[in-house]
Amino acid sequence: MSRLPREVIRLGPYMWEIRPLTLRQIQEIEPILLSSNGKDDNIKSALAILAIALKRDHGEALAVLDDVEGTPREVADAMATILRLGGFIDTTPCGDSSMGEGDAG
Repeated sequence: MSRLPREVIRLGPYMWEIRPLTLRQIQEIEPILLSSNGKDDNIKSALAILAIALKRDHGEALAVLDDVEGTPREVADAMATILRLGGFIDTTPCGDSSMGEGDAG
């Protein structure tokens, strides 16, 4: 399994490079994903997850995160990037030829 590269997330005028998540970050994010109960919590949950991803390398971003003039689409794209970096979203293309015969089921 190859290590995921860093990715950039963008919100409004800000851009941050995010490394693959640590196990600690994954453990912090998982309960937020499990406890999200619908549309009312989506942005609140997304900002909490963004804060977890940012605090390791971009602690200064936490002070401005709630005041960023970003769009819902930017928040969704940032969330998808973070969830991909944490392994919550599978990035293996369908029909990946790296799967061995014994793994094919």
